[in-house]
Amino acid sequence: MESPANDHYPSLSDEETIQQWVQQSKNGNEEAFGRLVETFASRLQGMIYRILLDWDETRDIAQETFIHAYRALPNYQHRGRFQSWLFQIGARQALDTLRKKNRRPEYWMKAYGENEDGLKEKGVEDTTVSRHEVIAAIEEAVQKLPPEQRTAFVLAEYEGYEYQEIAAVIGGSRKRVEMHLYRARLALRHRLKPFLEFL
Repeated sequence: MESPANDHYPSLSDEETIQQWVQQSKNGNEEAFGRLVETFASRLQGMIYRILLDWDETRDIAQETFIHAYRALPNYQHRGRFQSWLFQIGARQALDTLRKKNRRPEYWMKAYGENEDGLKEKGVEDTTVSRHEVIAAIEEAVQKLPPEQRTAFVLAEYEGYEYQEIAAVIGGSRKRVEMHLYRARLALRHRLKPFLEFL
């Protein structure tokens, strides 16, 4: 089955069109679900990668996420953005994988090696410390965080999730999320202290 042309896809903020596709998918329209996959695949993989730091596992988890979401569509209730619902599934899958692996993942350099614009947006300029050194320091600091802290940090800082949404992923209350984020930021501030002037 051919995918629809890219110019048929809405922005991620076009929730009305997305919800139409969701409803069509719930009614068994596979093409509509294919449009959802095309719309969210790249962003979903980016979120999962920031948790796992492993592209092979990221692709597997993203695929599993869409399969899980398709099967769960009959129970989906439109109480918020579809993206939040989908990404919660992906984040839970990634967190479960991280908990099971409990290992040191690959460097974030694999993700940013060909594109340093992320640091440019943060105002990091070429000085005595190279961008690659700063990237490596950030990556090393984040990968040392416990699974729940890392997941909460990624969802809060990169995906803009509310505390309640993060709690739905990692389990527990809003207070628990606040605790994980506080400890994560404290640990990162400590580990990145020599680089703070470049961030």
